[in-house]
Amino acid sequence: MKSDLISALAAAEHPLLELEAQDGSLLILPYGARVLGLFGSSGENFFWVNPALTATASAKAFFASTGWKNSGGDRTWVAPETDFFIKNIDDPWNTYEVPSSIDPGNYTVQKVEGQVKMINQARVVLHNLKKECAIELEKTIRMVVNPLHHEEEAKKLLGQLEYIGYEQVTTLRLISPPLPTPGPSYPPLPLQGGEGRGVRLGMWNLIQLPAGGHIIIPTVKESYPQDYFEKTGPSHLRVTPRFIHFLLDANERHKIGVKAISTIGRVGYLRPIEEGIMTLVVRNVLLNPSGEYVDTPWDNRSDLGYAIQCYNDDGHLGKFGEMEYHAPAIGEGTGMTTYQDRSQVWAFWGKEQSVNEVCQYLLGAEIED
Repeated sequence: MKSDLISALAAAEHPLLELEAQDGSLLILPYGARVLGLFGSSGENFFWVNPALTATASAKAFFASTGWKNSGGDRTWVAPETDFFIKNIDDPWNTYEVPSSIDPGNYTVQKVEGQVKMINQARVVLHNLKKECAIELEKTIRMVVNPLHHEEEAKKLLGQLEYIGYEQVTTLRLISPPLPTPGPSYPPLPLQGGEGRGVRLGMWNLIQLPAGGHIIIPTVKESYPQDYFEKTGPSHLRVTPRFIHFLLDANERHKIGVKAISTIGRVGYLRPIEEGIMTLVVRNVLLNPSGEYVDTPWDNRSDLGYAIQCYNDDGHLGKFGEMEYHAPAIGEGTGMTTYQDRSQVWAFWGKEQSVNEVCQYLLGAEIED
């Protein structure tokens, strides 16, 4: 699959950048600044990729099509969703639109000394506040070693499991104050505006993952997540005193959110590959419950604080789900016009027993929990 992606996207005039490690590599798509593929020595892509990108003809048609292009992988957007992506909050489904200034954006890309740096400068519109502002989003990607490499009792696992991992550093800058739309002809205004709400925005990172497994969210106490769309029942959600389990099967649409105060900053995705073989993808994030997490349910924009989110598609967009997190916002009331976020992604492939041990080390959970 890796070679198919490389050749198809090269033919479609969207060549991939590759960062290599001892036992694998990752592929970066400059269009949209995505980590599109994460591969270990087995050749298994830990991420979901749009199937259209694996063949030349369909990849060319994909990029020639109009509208937003869901290529897959690990991407960065800007929140709150209700301001940047929904033009009319009273009619959200019919007015939802991904801003081209955010995705794909207009990223400059530079590969230097084992890392890739991508920068996008954009004017963005906050529809429900009737404001726009200029931002800069910078992303740097580099490979990282196995998080267990200094854990003596776990060193036996290093030779039993395939591992690949990377670090992503993202920086969001507010480079001009918000203006009333359409913007450029108006003088700068204070950050306060719109419906009496201040203009605040934060980074929104997510990985699209192939369906067939479940997400594990460790919590500090029993915490029931917030539903964003259809109610999530016991077929897709299980809550225990220390964990939230969320099924990704791409059969029903569900999205849940968990507040920063309830989580420890790690989220994992377990997926069986074949009998006795599993994959584990863990995202390690820096949470700050004192920060302002501004992405909210669509029907309650005063319900703040959600740092971790998960989404299960119903198959309409593809056979995938999403592991998402938000960074604290910048702007009105935060004391910041710049924020730098740092997260790590660790991926493992191997026998169920060995993956189970890694799951205990990194998430405090066993596969059967």
